[in-house]
Amino acid sequence: MTEITENIFLDKVVSFSSNEETLAMKNVTFKTIQNRLFVVGNIPLSATIEDLAHNKACAIAWDSVHDFIIFDSEHEYSQWIEASET
Repeated sequence: MTEITENIFLDKVVSFSSNEETLAMKNVTFKTIQNRLFVVGNIPLSATIEDLAHNKACAIAWDSVHDFIIFDSEHEYSQWIEASET
């Protein structure tokens, strides 16, 4: 992972999509686990029902990510989620 790639996620909320799921996270970093690169972070506000997982640690394998959306803030992400649910 290059520093440039990591920097585009700095202080952002990112919604990652794979074949099986969509996972949003904040405080995004990269970590190698069992020789596989993972995107790790914390669940942002509005990502789960009643925010039950807010701030919990989460991860997704980088090689499973098909695309991602970058949000400037947790507030912007929350507004996007609310708008998509109406």
